[in-house]
Amino acid sequence: MPGKHDIIYILKPDVKPDELRYSLRSIDENFPHRKVFFVCGQPEGFEPDGRIRHKQTGSSKWELIKSSMWEVIRNEEVSDDFFLFNDDFFVMRPFEGEFVNYVDRTLGERVEQLRREVHKWLNPYGRTLLKAQQELHDLGATELNFDVHLPMLFNKKIAAETINRCTSPQMRSVYGNLSGCPYIDRPDVKVYDLEEIPRGSVDFLSTNDDTFAKGKVGEFIRDRFPRPSRFERGEGHG
Repeated sequence: MPGKHDIIYILKPDVKPDELRYSLRSIDENFPHRKVFFVCGQPEGFEPDGRIRHKQTGSSKWELIKSSMWEVIRNEEVSDDFFLFNDDFFVMRPFEGEFVNYVDRTLGERVEQLRREVHKWLNPYGRTLLKAQQELHDLGATELNFDVHLPMLFNKKIAAETINRCTSPQMRSVYGNLSGCPYIDRPDVKVYDLEEIPRGSVDFLSTNDDTFAKGKVGEFIRDRFPRPSRFERGEGHG
């Protein structure tokens, strides 16, 4: 059950607070949890339930995140099962029932989509997904794409046993395919279009810097969560 588990935000040391503020408001209102931990980054004006301070290591942002994941796994204060959130994930309506992880197609299909978008040349993100796909194939595992912009449920013991079996830093897909965790197929919820407006009763949304700051979806999210969360302190957080 979500209410028994902690929420983890792995944050850059220089993370900007804008999206994080509204992500925290959304979980405070809509996503039952035990505690919220910030890992690495600590923007001013916020008070999480816990902090995991450490110096990230790695040559890419995905390797840096993976190094933080190991700190989470080793931390005895964090619940055995925990949710990994990004600062640009928003829970748009109350979550009820059991949580099941999400998959959007296969890694191969996602890689081919990225190839088409950048004229056959993969960006660094695409290359890490391709590496994960190749390594999972060599292990005889499934090759599903768990690298979607949605919360993911991890178990600390299983994460320790799985995420280092591949050198790819895309630990979501490595964990998801090697752990055998249950999953639901669904499209990703990341909004890249400044003009896109959510239709119907959406459950989750994700933005990038531009769509949150300048897009209609950002305005939609800010209007939805006007009240400060329990994690905010001081003034100027509207």
